[in-house]
Amino acid sequence: MFTRALTLSLSLALCASPAFALDPPSTRLVTTLPGGGVTDVTVLALSLTFTVVGNFAMHPSSTSQVAPLDGLGHRDRDAGVSLATDLILGIGALGSIGVSLAGELAQGSRGWTSLRAPLILTESAALSLGVVSMVKNLGGVCRPRAWNDATATCDSTADDDRRSFPSGHTAPLAALSGASLGMWLLPSGRRDPWAAGLFAATTALAASNLTLRVAAGAHSWVDTSAGFAPGFSWASPPRRSM
Repeated sequence: MFTRALTLSLSLALCASPAFALDPPSTRLVTTLPGGGVTDVTVLALSLTFTVVGNFAMHPSSTSQVAPLDGLGHRDRDAGVSLATDLILGIGALGSIGVSLAGELAQGSRGWTSLRAPLILTESAALSLGVVSMVKNLGGVCRPRAWNDATATCDSTADDDRRSFPSGHTAPLAALSGASLGMWLLPSGRRDPWAAGLFAATTALAASNLTLRVAAGAHSWVDTSAGFAPGFSWASPPRRSM
């Protein structure tokens, strides 16, 4: 029942990407669901709900002994590298939203229209983080830093040390990359020139966290790769409608 509910919720959320307005308004970018700002609020509310439920209401198995999925076993924790990945995620997310807003304003967008690109990015990152937060609890995969190679057990009972798969530091940045790519390569209508640079930057940041989270002892290569792939694909671009 939970799996069916999660699938239904995710399907609804994926259909609820925000609408764009073009200037001049002879054509407009819309989503598969109507509602304008209501749709945006719905996506953000679902994303927040998923994140809260995944981090506080759901818990991984405290008895599972699932080794790091890349088969490389234990890796020591590196607090400095871990902090760097936190900064990359935070600065990358906030910077992307700021760049998109500046790009919209530079193109002449004003009022509600100027918030379309920032909302696309915010919703893409938030939704990916929310879904990943829930999925992390399903497998009970041990983080490399907590895995004991000698006894083949997870030495920690802390929830966070059993939420290794997939990476929550990689998925949101990958979602920003996917959303930027969509705004850069729209099949028709306005193409945002600033989105090309943002796509390159967010892809580089996502790739950095993909590697650094492994170096920090927080994830296996499987975890970070699994965070990147769906994070990128979940960033559904808008479509054009007359």
